[in-house]
Amino acid sequence: MLASLPFLAACTLGPTQEQLYRANYGRDIPAAECVSLAERVIADSFTDPGSVQFRHSPCFKGYWKAAPTLNMGVEFGWIQQGEVNGKKPDGKYVGVRSYKVLIRDGAVIRYCINDMDRICTPIGR
Repeated sequence: MLASLPFLAACTLGPTQEQLYRANYGRDIPAAECVSLAERVIADSFTDPGSVQFRHSPCFKGYWKAAPTLNMGVEFGWIQQGEVNGKKPDGKYVGVRSYKVLIRDGAVIRYCINDMDRICTPIGR
């Protein structure tokens, strides 16, 4: 898995000047709504969503790079990121991991949680 990290990193592309010029970040989102949407989608990724613990930073306007190998283009919106810890099926905590969520117009567009190798494979469109 670690051997594929440079390959995956090399396959992400930032936006072009044209994409930045035409970027649609969606409506402004209140901080509480941004955090709530992000926490909901991340918590639902765990076996016991009620056990999930969060540390997060403020939401900000930004973009998620394209991942052509995953057939994902550049997406713009509001980003909420931080750290999360939740339970595995055996009831033990997985350990603190980073996460990232992209939100536009009140909907989660893309998100990821780092795996044990610190690789954050995006889920979404």
